[in-house]
Amino acid sequence: MHSDLAATLGRFFGKEGVHPSPVAGVHGVRFSKTDRRTKRQWRACLAIAAQGCKEVLLGRDITRCTEGSYTATPIPLPVISRIAVASPDQPFLALLIDWDPLVVREVAAQIGSPSDEETGRTGSASRALFSGAPDEDMLEAAVRLGRVLETPERARVLGPLIVRELFYYLLRGPEGAAIRQFVRAGSATHRIANAVFTIRTNLHNPVDVGALAKASGMSRSAFFQHFRDVTAMSPIQYQKRFRLLEARRLMVDTDETAEGSSSRVGYRSASQFSREYVRMFGVSPRRDKERIKRVGNGLRQL
Repeated sequence: MHSDLAATLGRFFGKEGVHPSPVAGVHGVRFSKTDRRTKRQWRACLAIAAQGCKEVLLGRDITRCTEGSYTATPIPLPVISRIAVASPDQPFLALLIDWDPLVVREVAAQIGSPSDEETGRTGSASRALFSGAPDEDMLEAAVRLGRVLETPERARVLGPLIVRELFYYLLRGPEGAAIRQFVRAGSATHRIANAVFTIRTNLHNPVDVGALAKASGMSRSAFFQHFRDVTAMSPIQYQKRFRLLEARRLMVDTDETAEGSSSRVGYRSASQFSREYVRMFGVSPRRDKERIKRVGNGLRQL
């Protein structure tokens, strides 16, 4: 059935890149060339691959999303990723659905709270990058979503319903109990997700780990461990990587200067920004910006 999804996406999304669709929060992905591993912002989303393969490195774990499989990320993550299998004749094609916490929370509430047996050890936190093979119902819904994109009225009316259906199949699947923890009020995972939101919306401010731990109702050491379990990095590492990734995006997408972008994400010292940028990307901000614009493929959150 993934071949049906590939045919549908190939017809509707004929250009390279990540493109919005008539359904809010739904995007089509098409890349005809493989690329090298690159540090990227990975958006919170459900992505279903229809053709080709993408590879994601988070911490020391490599996830390969091949045709007919999915990845689900309930929170944004700084990762290293690449398109591993793609060609002009058989491009990488995927359906990408932005993570909507409200929809996921409503669907999860109707399913009910996962039992301790489902979630394993009570209070444990799960890594925020899930992958698996969708069952026949989930794939069939993805195909229907791809097809309704071709008719504006159907996309507007039926699209959101199918999106909700896809999240239902995700939450009822093998990883569903762990994913539901991200929207289950009071769970360790949900509290870490809230901390991530705080960091992401306050990139320009230093991370106060003590305050985040207190807001999460955890000791500093417990918070630190749960945060690392979910994101594969510390809170300070998480913020630093997103600061640099956001500064890079500002330079490329808005033509902001290195000094201006560093200030907008919270750096007080241009020299410190430059040092950390080189450490992360291997090249100075100015040269990196020139290289990306010369290559012409821009930046993508995928």
